[in-house]
Amino acid sequence: MPRRPSSDAPGPGLLSIGALATATGIPAQTLRTWERRYGALEATRKPSGHRLYPVSLVTRLRKVVTLLERGHRPGEVLMLTSSELDPLLALAPEGATESARANRTAPAGLAPGDSGVDELMRAAQQLDRASLLALLRERWTRLGPLEFLEECAGRLMIEIGAAWRAGSFEIRHEHFATACLAGFLREVREPFDRQARGALVITAMLPGDIHEGGVLMSSVLLAVRGCRVLNLGTDIPIEQLAAAARERSADAVALSVSSAVAPRRAASGVTKLRALLPRSTALWVGGGGAPKPSRGVRCFATLADWDRMLAAMA
Repeated sequence: MPRRPSSDAPGPGLLSIGALATATGIPAQTLRTWERRYGALEATRKPSGHRLYPVSLVTRLRKVVTLLERGHRPGEVLMLTSSELDPLLALAPEGATESARANRTAPAGLAPGDSGVDELMRAAQQLDRASLLALLRERWTRLGPLEFLEECAGRLMIEIGAAWRAGSFEIRHEHFATACLAGFLREVREPFDRQARGALVITAMLPGDIHEGGVLMSSVLLAVRGCRVLNLGTDIPIEQLAAAARERSADAVALSVSSAVAPRRAASGVTKLRALLPRSTALWVGGGGAPKPSRGVRCFATLADWDRMLAAMA
């Protein structure tokens, strides 16, 4: 006797979240985040409580992915209908279609949500720039900005440092990998900078702190959230940083402190900066060497904490 279909099986024209992820190339975790944060996915429920999604979502979400690759923010496009997305797709600058296609056909070879740092490290050790950049682009598209910064870029920087200390990376490997990642972070930030209309935030690092990965990552996150970012980079005298904040009437200064900075020096630098900044300028501090919170200073343990604060401000 043929088996009777389970009442919990997807009906005609309905997809499980796993099937929707496969059809669109968007990780299930990202789909859940979009549904929770933006209410952007229409779903029905199985008797078991699991969600089912209409097949019609596939076309709309594929359009969304293309627009995200071109620099649009999720909050701008996820609530639009498929027909409302078409005019934005028609505005693609010359070469955007080819760039998006290159991103989609970059090496995959990893499960949804997997940052695949080992594969990135192999490309770095081989000094293979084309492969390393293609892998970074693939993960940026697959993971989305926040997860890419935390689980891919952040982990890659940690692994590069560990490999150098262990002797499996020599100076040429460390410099090559760091330069590629830094260039990529600047590249993906640029489209968001062009559209930014939010708070003016100056990003920088303390005097003597030359590990720029943290300030580049925080600059990307701020730009994605619509902030106008002025990055002063590494090893900036505190007086110069405060002067820039006054000259530009900055809404905030975002300071990244690497773990290479001694705790006492980090605390002293943050205290001095707070005293020199106008009262109206917020001071945000993050990174592995960030000191404990103090009066007038907001500290963040993770980029996710920072992102939640920025989302609440939007």
